[in-house]
Amino acid sequence: MRIASLVLALALGLGACAGISSDSPESRTSADFDSIRNDRTLTRSFLQAMPKGADLHTHLSGAVYAEAYIRWAADPDLQLCYDPGARSILACAAHVPPMAKPDCQSATQVRMSDAAGSDSCIAAIVDALSMRNFRPNPLWGQRSGHDQFFASFARFGAISGQSDAESLAWLARNAALQNIVYVEPMFTLGWVNPADLGVTQKLAGGSDADLAAFEQALLAQGFSKVVDAGARKLNDAMAGARSMMGCDGANPEPGCNVTLRNLGQSIRTQPPEHVFAQVMMHFMVADREDLSVGVNFVAPEDYHVALRDYSLHMKIFGYFKRKYGAVGLALHAGELWLGVVELKDLTFHIREAVEIAGVQRIGHGIDIGFETGSDALIERMARDGIAVEINLSSNEQILGVAGKDHPFPTYLKAGVPVMLSTDDEGVERIDLTSQYQLAAERYGLDYGVLKTLSRQSLEKSFLSGKSIWFDFRLSQLAGDCSNGFDTAACKALVRHSDKARAQVKLEKLFQAFEAR
Repeated sequence: MRIASLVLALALGLGACAGISSDSPESRTSADFDSIRNDRTLTRSFLQAMPKGADLHTHLSGAVYAEAYIRWAADPDLQLCYDPGARSILACAAHVPPMAKPDCQSATQVRMSDAAGSDSCIAAIVDALSMRNFRPNPLWGQRSGHDQFFASFARFGAISGQSDAESLAWLARNAALQNIVYVEPMFTLGWVNPADLGVTQKLAGGSDADLAAFEQALLAQGFSKVVDAGARKLNDAMAGARSMMGCDGANPEPGCNVTLRNLGQSIRTQPPEHVFAQVMMHFMVADREDLSVGVNFVAPEDYHVALRDYSLHMKIFGYFKRKYGAVGLALHAGELWLGVVELKDLTFHIREAVEIAGVQRIGHGIDIGFETGSDALIERMARDGIAVEINLSSNEQILGVAGKDHPFPTYLKAGVPVMLSTDDEGVERIDLTSQYQLAAERYGLDYGVLKTLSRQSLEKSFLSGKSIWFDFRLSQLAGDCSNGFDTAACKALVRHSDKARAQVKLEKLFQAFEAR
């Protein structure tokens, strides 16, 4: 399967691709890539160095590699242990003895300060906290990649839950190694039980009147304090990451050059009242804080509560999206497959995210072929610029969807804006570069298409401000920068637009990369 630049240019309206001279730096770079595409070592090197606009779909806790969690959990003051039976990092039980030669296969618990110094323990813990070396094992309750993947988060929760700043710094450093300009990590800014605020009423239904009544009940009971706490958590984590990387000092780390903005993630497997309150909090934080640009919705889409309440959830998001229109909305939708759920649950999730919630980006979207009226839905997404975040390794590891089963080429050919992303690179043991390489190998993408995917990721980001492009089709530069990036008009745009600033940075990185 080969998707050439010309075919994609026709689908997406990429005049910028079609007008490239055969002797331009871009055309020479494209020829270089074609000459090495059968050599996986050289293509990895090429794609790692290639500028990449953004990773728009990455869960902060799942992004960090387990080795980092092991190092952080080894702090004796944290009193954390590895429990081989639970295959988890947990708070230590009473009187766990120190071990000169820790046994992470059969001991009841092992202090993480001891485990971190043992290669055998590190290997066992990494396997438990990720998809590395995964093999189905009913004795551990893991019958599938799906089970192992989602179980991993609870297993490292004792350390990830108190390491937001460290995790953000890790993410920025890792992005810098791959020449990624921008990352939108999802992380939760707080948990909200309405009963704790004195709101004991149930959410009556999904009408705007029902939702407004529950919103007012929360606001009347001091909900602003919940929003303040979420904002503090966000700002403290971002400031902590910058401090760890020395961003305001004389020798800032390369990770300081990676722009980070939060997507507040709410959890879809909670009671409806809790979901409502958490979604409300994340919208309100993103509406007032520059470091949060949007919201998302996470946890397994196939769990029974997520399936039962899906339509209600979309109404909740639609209600708040209409109220806070400037807040970006990305939703996990269509992360399902035949056999995982009943057919009826495959027929409407993406459509309701689009039509009811008013989503701007779909995460995964792999069951689009099962949607009722899928052709018309794809056409609408292409027309309205509703993007799809493509997570190739994640979809293969969790649901076994890969190759010709994956709708990635369908979206591409239809002109739906798409971008490659990682989902949970630490759990999956991947990185963004590997996703570019996987896409190029499986679907025959050439350099021009990969460059477009890189640009598209910034165009469809939720960074504030105007774009340098006329529209999401990336066919022509907008007026401010149409005469060059160093003109007074373009520089003025960059000063006032976070998005334009990142986009111009990417274009200049491409110029340097192609001039190699």
